[in-house]
Amino acid sequence: MAAWPSRDSAVRMLSPRELLASAQKGESVRRLRISRDVLPGGYAAALAPVLIDWPASRLQGDDPFLVLHNVNYGGNPIERTTLLHRVRMPLNGLRFAEFLLVPPRHQGVHAPVQHAQLRFVFQPSGNPELLSPELSATGTDTRFPDLVLSWETWTPPHEHYNFIKGMDSSAYHLTLRAFAGPQRFLEETLHGRGWYAFRLRLPGGGTGLLELLKVVLALGDGVGRHTLSRMLDEGEEQWLHSAPDDARDPAARRLWRLLKERLQPAHTYRDTRLRTESADEYYNTMVHSCATLARYTILLAAHRLVERGHAEGLDLDHLPEAVLGQPEAWMREAAHARLGGLFLRGPLAVAYALRHPETLPEKIPGQLARAGLIERRKGKPWRIHYTHQGTRPYDASGCQAVDADEG
Repeated sequence: MAAWPSRDSAVRMLSPRELLASAQKGESVRRLRISRDVLPGGYAAALAPVLIDWPASRLQGDDPFLVLHNVNYGGNPIERTTLLHRVRMPLNGLRFAEFLLVPPRHQGVHAPVQHAQLRFVFQPSGNPELLSPELSATGTDTRFPDLVLSWETWTPPHEHYNFIKGMDSSAYHLTLRAFAGPQRFLEETLHGRGWYAFRLRLPGGGTGLLELLKVVLALGDGVGRHTLSRMLDEGEEQWLHSAPDDARDPAARRLWRLLKERLQPAHTYRDTRLRTESADEYYNTMVHSCATLARYTILLAAHRLVERGHAEGLDLDHLPEAVLGQPEAWMREAAHARLGGLFLRGPLAVAYALRHPETLPEKIPGQLARAGLIERRKGKPWRIHYTHQGTRPYDASGCQAVDADEG
């Protein structure tokens, strides 16, 4: 559990009353300070997961769409602020999708530790749109060309992810964050990082791309609701004890109840693979990492497509099962071990990586390519290296995603 901030700290707690009022009003945008604003429980509000607004969405008909909450677009990375938007995303306008690897600064695509995420690029006529009346009133173009989905650790402000600590699955909550592509690329650029993009190939063409988008959002929405509910459970007594005197009234607990009711899963899936359990709420360096979860969603989408008769272009003999590994006892022990204990458990980590090569992000594109899930150019997996000084993911207008070609 995160340390609860004291009343005199620089952290600003968003109260249940404030959060509930925001949800009931359907606010379309919220400006947050990344290093200051926290949810009950002490976790950074800016890291909130993308959630599907099921009542406002339309899944059937000629113009299906999803309404998403908590999409990052805008703010200022230098002053550590972000804007979380409500977004309308059409479901019939996908152009292509990419598996992105983001190595540390000055390291290449074969770096042993990398961040992984999924990028979905839309047709100009089907771009996602910010549901922000105040922006529309000024004549601002509220559309953006691509959506980046990123599995990440959810921590309190000022706490950074630690690779070894993350071996203990109870150390970090899990969140699926959503970004407008230009916003995410700007933040990567400011840190001196680029994108190594692998163009995905799903059977069924547009049907396959849409299936992948639905799978990752369904899993992210489920995990997000479970995680938020648990955090509210953890934070309730602490909030009631630490809140200002005028907030300690009989209505306070009612606000908690109403807030938790709004987080209950609003959609039931027949496919049990899309349902999340308590173990899915936590990040794990080797089991539930950004890379293993991105890979899992791609494979799960592929298997669901095969089950519906879409298998064109796939090598089923090389298509891995859509399963996630389970944390092993030595992982938790390693997270709390001294230097000698880490050396003793080193062989166990090597053995696990040999059994599960997807633990190393650089191995995932090769696995996917052998299964037929990555486009090829000149006989090799199609890889595009996006940087702000070289091939950029957007054209000169800054609006339309480009279809780059790099062998």
